[in-house]
Amino acid sequence: MSTSTASPKKPVVAATEQETDLLAWFRAHQKLVMTVAGAITVVALGTWLVMETRSRREVQAAVQLDQARSVAEAGNLPLAASQLQKIIETFDGTNAATEAVVTLNQVRMVNGQNELAVIGLQNYLKTNPAKVYRVPAQGLLGEALENAGRPVEAAEAYAGASADADVDYLKAQYLLFAARAYRNAGKQDDAAKALLTIIDKYPKTSSVTEAKVRLSELTQGKMALAN
Repeated sequence: MSTSTASPKKPVVAATEQETDLLAWFRAHQKLVMTVAGAITVVALGTWLVMETRSRREVQAAVQLDQARSVAEAGNLPLAASQLQKIIETFDGTNAATEAVVTLNQVRMVNGQNELAVIGLQNYLKTNPAKVYRVPAQGLLGEALENAGRPVEAAEAYAGASADADVDYLKAQYLLFAARAYRNAGKQDDAAKALLTIIDKYPKTSSVTEAKVRLSELTQGKMALAN
């Protein structure tokens, strides 16, 4: 009669020993483990709070910006300007505060404060804002400078907006404005160069027809026939 004897399950014993070792290590280093875990939790919570706070500021700033714009559209420009200035100061760093800078200077221009708008926009552009904000700010600066009787500087601002714009129709449009400002400043060659750039580089834009008309007027039909 044979008797079978079960062989010992060494892998199980080995696993149990590992678990025992791990438990022993954990008990010996429990304070360290809890400290590290706590630190990770604090960092994660801090990151969440920062993101949540930033999100709420963005929402609050956007709501107040909409309100200020509504006030401006209703015709109460002094109140709108005051509200926009408050947004800029209170919510600095948000997208709405950046938009408020441009809107505030639009309000100033409508209110006839072109020189004040020029200063405000020039100071804003010195901060090197993102392109999405820099382009309209340069275009608005060009308009403010034109209104203030400074056509050469206006043309340069328009040219800068054209250079920074990402789409052809905006590049062409700002060059058209630059050509007008150069012409008003008596810089006929610079005006013609801007118009030719539109015709040569952006022939599919809506500005090309007007560019050809203006170039024909500027050159008494000579360059219009060539293009």
